[in-house]
Formats: sequence, C-alpha cells, structure tokens
Amino acid sequence: MTRVVLPDQTDLVAGDWISEGAERTEWIEHSSDGRAEQVQREASAVSIERALATAWSAHTSAAWSSRTDHERAGVLEAAADRLAAAVPDIAALESATTGAVIGTTSMLGFIVHGSFRMAAEQLRSGVLDARFDGPTGRAVEVRRLPWGPALLLCPWNAPAPMAAHKMASALAAGCPVIVKPPERAPHGTTSMVRAIADLFPPGTVQLLHGGPSTASALMTDRRVRAVSFTGGIVGGRAVAHACAEDLKPAQLELGGHAPLLVLDDASLEHVVAGALGLLLTLNGQWCRALGRLLVPERRRAEIVDAVAGALSSVVVGDPIDPSTEMGPLVHSAHRAYLQRRLDEFSDGRIVSTTPLPDRSGNWFAPTLVDGVDPSRTVDEIFGPVAAVHGYRNLDEALALANGTDYGLEAYVVGSDEEAAMAAARRVRAGGVKVNGVSPVSLHLMAPRPAFGVSGLHEEGTAESIRFFGGNQVLGVENSLG
Repeated sequence: MTRVVLPDQTDLVAGDWISEGAERTEWIEHSSDGRAEQVQREASAVSIERALATAWSAHTSAAWSSRTDHERAGVLEAAADRLAAAVPDIAALESATTGAVIGTTSMLGFIVHGSFRMAAEQLRSGVLDARFDGPTGRAVEVRRLPWGPALLLCPWNAPAPMAAHKMASALAAGCPVIVKPPERAPHGTTSMVRAIADLFPPGTVQLLHGGPSTASALMTDRRVRAVSFTGGIVGGRAVAHACAEDLKPAQLELGGHAPLLVLDDASLEHVVAGALGLLLTLNGQWCRALGRLLVPERRRAEIVDAVAGALSSVVVGDPIDPSTEMGPLVHSAHRAYLQRRLDEFSDGRIVSTTPLPDRSGNWFAPTLVDGVDPSRTVDEIFGPVAAVHGYRNLDEALALANGTDYGLEAYVVGSDEEAAMAAARRVRAGGVKVNGVSPVSLHLMAPRPAFGVSGLHEEGTAESIRFFGGNQVLGVENSLG
C-alpha cells in the first residue's frame, strides 16, 4: 500500500500560516490502512475573530473588489496556472484522505484549476454587468456588487474541486473568502489555498480548520455576508437557520438519491456500465451516486444478476494504485454508519459480490438491496448501496423515480433516444442524463439546479459567481424636469 505523507493542519489567518487551536475528539484516518493519522484540528476563538476582522477589513478597503473585472480575471488565470501544476500533489492528498481512487481525483483535478480559468472567462465576458437603453436615451447600468466576506463550507468527498469552484466564484464576484475545509479530509483544500493565496490582496483568502462549532461561529457573525455549503441535509438546515437570522444569502447543495431508470429496450451492457459507474465513482460517496435502480419487472432478475456478476470482478484496494477501481470509505465512522443503514434492509435480498482486501482498512463492498418496499428507500445513504425496484409500466417507473423529496440528479438508459428523452423530461430532478453517468456536467455552462431538499440557489459557472453579489441598477431618469 502506498502511504502518502499528510502535512500538518495549519490555518491561514491575515496572511499568516498558524497551527494554533484545539484538538477535536475525532481523527483523520489514512486511506492506506484506515489507521488514525492526525487528530482533527479546531481553530481557536482568537483565530476566528482575527479572520473575521481581516475579511471585513479586506471588504471595506475594496482592495480586491475595486479592481476591474479584467484585472481580477488576470489574477484568477495566474491562480489557475499554479493549480494546474499542483494537481498531482492535490490529487494524491485527496486519495489519501477520502479513499477515492487516484484516477478519479486526478480527473477531477481539472475542476481545481478549471474553475479559476472559467471564472476568469466569465469576468472577461461581462457576467457581472449589463446595460440597457433607457426611455430618455440614456444608458441604464446594471452592476453586480459583492455581498462581502463569503464563508465557504466544503464537503469531504471531493474537497479540493468543490472548494475551488466556490473560491473561484466568490473571488470573481469580488468577495474576500474564508474557506473551511472538511474535518475528515482537509489537506487537499489546504494545499490548494497554500498554492495561490499570495496572489490576492492581504486578507482576501483565508482558511480555518474545524467542525460545526467553527462553522457556527463564522456563519452567525454579521461580518460574513454570504455562505456556500455543500454537505448533508442536517448540516444544510443548520446553515439555513443560522443565515436566516440576518437574512444573509445561503447557497446549499445537500445531496441526492438518484434513480437510474432503465427502460425496457435498454442494452444490458449499458445498464451494467451505468450501475457500476454510479456505485464506484468516489466509492459511492457522492451526491449524484446511484440510490435506486428502477428496472422493468420482467428484466429484474437478468439485470440484478448481470450487475452482481460485474461487481464480482471489481478491484478494491490501494486508492493510489492506478489499477484500483474502488478504494476504502473515508472514515471508520462512515463505514459503521453505512453498515447500520444496510442492516435496516436485512429482510431484503442483499446482493454483494465484490471481494474485499484481507487487511485493515475502511472497506465496504458495493451492494444492491432487492425486495424492500420503495417507501423505505427514499432517503440518501451516501455510499455504494442502491435499492432495486421493479416496475410494470412507465407511469409506475416515473412514480418511483419521483417518489422522494430529493431532486438533484437522475439517469435514464434506453436504446430509443427519443423515448428516453421523453421519459427524462418527466423526471423531477435538477439534472437528468440520458445514457450517461459521468460525474461532470452535461455542459460546462449549464446550471446545476437542485430540486426539493437537494438544495437552495442553483450552482453553475455563471450562477455561482452571481450568487455572491447583488444587482445595483443606476441611471439618469430626468423626471424632475
């Protein structure tokens, strides 16, 4: 097993990298063997206050926001260049802490630098400004002004890519940022921030480690003017409640429970490839992972057997090894949680055929659960576990697909593309992919909406930049004579 050395956890406050703070009760576990590697850190109250004061000063001084869009774009492009060179190191740290295989973390590395490059392109294209001809012939200007210091709360499954998207968007909008990396996997995000922080005016980019108490102290402070959170629904509700007090904008991406709707004419090969892709990507620990496999009743046994057969040859092991197809889960606590969730379905047929390594680690085999009432499988599990449900007609299939409060992503597989698209249009989800299950967006400029409890305020290349600011409309009216 390859053992990546994890650097110390340090905070970036007012331009200084410091290691002050308390130890939490939970440990960061190394994916190579699941052993406790480092005690999770919590930023000190002094560091939190200093970071807030610094961010507010950076905002009121307008040292960053007063630069032109083209000037800010140039800095973002310089950041993208640095991050492109840093991707191999960031990807290794992500694999070492999340358990995601190196092929996936390297592939997602394009988001780390691409987010900054695309944000720069958006600035150059005028995403923040518009002009209209007023009734008097004078121009009416619409400018998008930054809200102020933005708190970015990042998830543990793909930390650096998600942090990069949030950072690039907020910085493009002109906001100072305070980044809080995930407690279980902070190192990739910290490495990313370390690579680029000095490109920005002092205090524009800061980073604080910690758990819910640090997040709460930051997001309830009135100097934080916007919060972007990616994580679970419990955390999302806590963020929403905290932001409601001051009516500050909150962007929430809270996960999903994606259906893979298999139409009657679907190729068995495509169905198997789709199911495996959704179960194995990020080891099933992602918001768009497979939650429910919806199949024609007459093909149910055929499809379950075929997926089980394919899972039996999946290579599980060292996530740093390029030949590994699936790594361990992020943490022993998450493994225990998934096992508890799986035990809830012990009355169903548990289909688990993937051989696991005979050594220590947070291993968990991708699993299908067949024969459980659909009403019991409507909540996100966030792991490589999916329920199988049969249907007799398309209306029944769509009722199953839409029978959850989540609505982030859905998938439809069918040989007749027009029929598959027609079915996709009836699925209630922010994104619906036909005959594809990749973790990237259908188009880089398409929004990433979330329906129901999957989130609030859609994300996207342009949408996320706009989230961090508000419109100001100004012009000469001349109604006074």
